Amino acid sequence: MRVLAVVAVLCLALVAGVGCGSDSDAEAEQEAREARAELREERQRELERTEARKRRKAEQRKDRERAEQQRAQEEQRERERQEERRQEEAEERERREEEEAKPEPEMASCHPSYEGACLDPSASDYDCEGGSGDGPSYTGPVTVVGPDEYGLDSDGDGSACESS
Repeated sequence: MRVLAVVAVLCLALVAGVGCGSDSDAEAEQEAREARAELREERQRELERTEARKRRKAEQRKDRERAEQQRAQEEQRERERQEERRQEEAEERERREEEEAKPEPEMASCHPSYEGACLDPSASDYDCEGGSGDGPSYTGPVTVVGPDEYGLDSDGDGSACESS
């Protein structure tokens, strides 16, 4: 707006100076110089405002880029955390499956003192098959490797219920 006013003053000064005396020519020329100087100053201020707007826009663009970069980094960290959780869950599932697949330890189903036959450790008594014992359980030949709880090795040589 000011530029137009300055231009108008400049134009009036030029028009007013045409056909006048030397004083008015000098005044018109002075006014024209002042108008040109004011016009240059106004252009300079407009350039400075334009440059300031450009700097603000550049800063805003940099701020947006920084914010976008931070969002991208946070998203990447979140993806990494999710992947880590998925891996931990998969490892936990695998560990549980392995635990479930392991055979449960069996109760000792054979008495540890006898080899060669499986004697039930929960039986109240064993006797040799074909012998004179009254059971309730009977066994064939066995090797006694621990305490002879059922009294099967009468001669103490480590072999029990052997055929004579």
